[in-house]
Amino acid sequence: MIFSKATGYGIRALAYLARQNDVRLCGLNEIAVSERIPPVYLRKLLGELRRHRIVESVKGVHGGYLLARQPQNITLWDVFRLLDHDPYLDECLLCGSRDESSKCPFCAEWKRIRDELIATLQTKTIADYARPV
Repeated sequence: MIFSKATGYGIRALAYLARQNDVRLCGLNEIAVSERIPPVYLRKLLGELRRHRIVESVKGVHGGYLLARQPQNITLWDVFRLLDHDPYLDECLLCGSRDESSKCPFCAEWKRIRDELIATLQTKTIADYARPV
C-alpha cells in the first residue's frame, strides 16, 4: 500500500467538508459516520490538519470543522506529506533501500514511478476529489 490509512482518511474527510454547499461547521461524528472513519482516529487527523491550517475548528456544542482554504487550493500532496510516515516515498517498494545506487533492479524504476506519483499528487486537489462521481 502506498498511502497510509491516515492519508486516505484525511483526504476523505477534507472532501466531505468540500462537498458541503453552504459554509458550515461539520461535527466530528457527522464526518466520521458519513465517511466511515473511526471518530477517535479522525479527531487526531483533524487536529493535525488544523495545526497546519488546512482546517479550522470551533469548540463547543455548536462547534465543528470547516476548510481553512478553498478546496482547489489544497492539493493531495499537501495532505499526503502531512499525514504519511514516508511522504517522499524514499524507500524502494521491493527492497526497502533509500539508496538510489542500490543493486536492486527495481530502485531506478521506483524513482521514476515515485516522481510521477508526486507530480500527480501536486496537481490534484481536494476539489477534484470532492466532485460527485
